[in-house]
Amino acid sequence: MRIKVLNGLAFYRGTMSSKLRMSAEPRQHEPTHSPAADIYDDGYLRVEHDKYYLACQGRPIYTLSRTEFLIISRLARDFGRPVNHLNLWSDVWGVQTEYNNAALKVHIANIRRKLAPYGLDILPMVNIGYRLIHIPTSNPERS
Repeated sequence: MRIKVLNGLAFYRGTMSSKLRMSAEPRQHEPTHSPAADIYDDGYLRVEHDKYYLACQGRPIYTLSRTEFLIISRLARDFGRPVNHLNLWSDVWGVQTEYNNAALKVHIANIRRKLAPYGLDILPMVNIGYRLIHIPTSNPERS
């Protein structure tokens, strides 16, 4: 099944039928444009997408570049779920910029280093993309 997306509408071309069917449902990875969607807050991580604000456990993180924040912002919109590397690239750099895998990997490595003290990590998913997760801290009282 081939899928083509135009103006937020998904067009499906099935193998059984040559007719083009249209679905009015928006793509899964596109964020909704409501005021509540501009803030991600799970009690541990808070991302205010429109204000470029990131805090973890109530402590603001100011060491990120604009590009690094945009990557985290995109990953936080789908926290815990994988985000395709091409979608991540186009959301941060735009569709006009040619995809550069090495540049994306460097940014991801820098972000992982900066987020490690806060118990956050970005997991690479082979041939898929990346996923932002919370790393549970080990409990030293366990025997």
